[in-house]
Amino acid sequence: MATAWKAQVLGLAQLEGPEGQRVRLERRAAALLAYLGLEGPSPKSSVATLLWPDSPSATARGNMRQLLRRLRLASGGLELVEADSERLALGSSPRLDVALLRHAAVAQSHAEVLEAVRAGGGGVLLCGLDFDDCEELAGWLDGARAAVEGWVRNAREAELRRHLALCDWTAALTLAQDWVRQEPSSEQAGCHLIRLHHLRGDRSAALTAFERLRSTLAQDLGVTPMPDTLALVRQIEKGTSLPRPVPVAFPSLPVSVLRPPVLVGRAAAWRQLQDGLNSGQLLFISGEPGSGKSRLAEEFAASQGRWVRMEGRPEDPDIPFSSQARTFRVLLARRPDVKLADWVRAELSRIVPELGDARPLPPLASEAAELRFYEANVEAMGQLLAHERLVVADDVQYWDRASARVFVYALKRMLESGAGSSPRPCFIDCYRRGELPPYAEAYVRQLVDSGMARIIELGPLSPEEVRQLLAGLELPGAEAHADNLARYTGGNPLAIIETLKHLIETDSLHQEWPHRLPPPGRVGPLIQRRLARLSPLALQTAQLAALADSHFRAALAPEALEVPASAVHAALCELEAAQILVGERFSHDLVLEAVRASLPSAAARLLHGRLATVLERERAPASLLAHHWREAGREERALPHLLASAHAGEVLQLPVLGLEVRAS
Repeated sequence: MATAWKAQVLGLAQLEGPEGQRVRLERRAAALLAYLGLEGPSPKSSVATLLWPDSPSATARGNMRQLLRRLRLASGGLELVEADSERLALGSSPRLDVALLRHAAVAQSHAEVLEAVRAGGGGVLLCGLDFDDCEELAGWLDGARAAVEGWVRNAREAELRRHLALCDWTAALTLAQDWVRQEPSSEQAGCHLIRLHHLRGDRSAALTAFERLRSTLAQDLGVTPMPDTLALVRQIEKGTSLPRPVPVAFPSLPVSVLRPPVLVGRAAAWRQLQDGLNSGQLLFISGEPGSGKSRLAEEFAASQGRWVRMEGRPEDPDIPFSSQARTFRVLLARRPDVKLADWVRAELSRIVPELGDARPLPPLASEAAELRFYEANVEAMGQLLAHERLVVADDVQYWDRASARVFVYALKRMLESGAGSSPRPCFIDCYRRGELPPYAEAYVRQLVDSGMARIIELGPLSPEEVRQLLAGLELPGAEAHADNLARYTGGNPLAIIETLKHLIETDSLHQEWPHRLPPPGRVGPLIQRRLARLSPLALQTAQLAALADSHFRAALAPEALEVPASAVHAALCELEAAQILVGERFSHDLVLEAVRASLPSAAARLLHGRLATVLERERAPASLLAHHWREAGREERALPHLLASAHAGEVLQLPVLGLEVRAS
């Protein structure tokens, strides 16, 4: 199958086919995959200029078309890169090792980072390839390699510490040995290996590991081990017992945090649900991820009597009738007493094979045949839902098109007929705002316009509602953080709960509010999904805003991003519609942190440099210019501004020079 292809740019750049065949990737093809895997969807013109910097734009575009064609031929017709007139993006397949690694690193899934490295062979990004003839691409590659190495190093350190905290010496030793094999001159890795051998009681192996490390440092780097390493070895030579790490006892989370006992800020939505139920309407609950759609629907359903839950899943859109088939399996398991007519079972066996027999059914080749199949769905749903008061369908944005079509048909038939002598259930469908596919949006609008349905929009909690939520948790210390939680999370209930979990697990609940927090728990990946749907320019605009922070102004973007003002205006409108920005500020701090996390270090340096250039022309404060030039890796450009800041009476740190500069 085509979907079994894998692409590798860590180590030797190559494609691996479903039958084990391997195809070497040419230099620019490998660079293209690596760039899209790390940077995400990108403007076609910008990528073409990176790959062919000395060619006219028309020639570069032609070269890009030929490159995409060669990639397609190399993979047996598979679209490795999806292209339209303006942008390039990785196709849905194959699996690209560096893209998997980046996704895991952003989500702080350290074990998945290391798995991606192992799957990719553990080599350097685009190993053996250089781009001396493409200066900007070469600069990008240097930064990308450093970013990948940093992600992997952080993951190794985190996993090692986790194994040490659990006293799992074997797993920790295996990881340390692998790290040393990959980075023989890493003193950090070598020290872990030395310590682990000693903790396992193998003094000889510990000293041998030290001698190997000392020799490698001398030969490769011309340096001697750090004092801490020498002190560790002296302890081992003396036979001193090293303190063993104490197993980590993570704080247990209170039940109230796992599921808050009070449903706060949803009284108006509850009344709308009740009104819709009384009116016999189909009810849609829409809101941002984490706004509490599922909780509201389920609590309301439970208050009304017997109810059943069904759901869509992310993989459903690729498999016709997968959502509807899962629904029938749930209902059949719930109602094993229901005897469906033979013709209904036969028709449903097209999507639920276990309902049929070995005889093949003819295809739905006519309107009459298709209508019979649809009517079988109506009949089965009517029987299986006869005793249900409510049906909650969660994540309907994932329902595949075929299931959505047959479900809407059955629903309309049930609404129009009144379900005969049996009372029909009320349906509550929950979906994430802005994520419905166009065909589903059309179905929803059609039902609402006809009066058969209503949409209930869930917004964020107000600061006062956040305080009510925290009071209901009865969690000592939590209410003191109410204002900060409201600001940091934007009033998103899931974000509030996940942030509280983070504060509890890091023993920070009774301390001052942290200076900076990453997107905690499930919230980071949810926001990352929203960022992934942005156009390349909108995402880059958000990243620029994240780096500029409180100094961001829309007027900076055209020059900094080298695009027309009209394009920036469209990008800002897109960011507001996606609730990333509100005006020139982020909708809440969690989004700001997630945008920062989405930015590879190489791209961050580039944007910092562009910001510094623009702000210099605007005569921005010297301290601000120094900050951006330093973050761009341009210490020589930062130094005059650092000195100017000092003369202005500011106290600044100069880590490169190891100095503190003060005004005289």
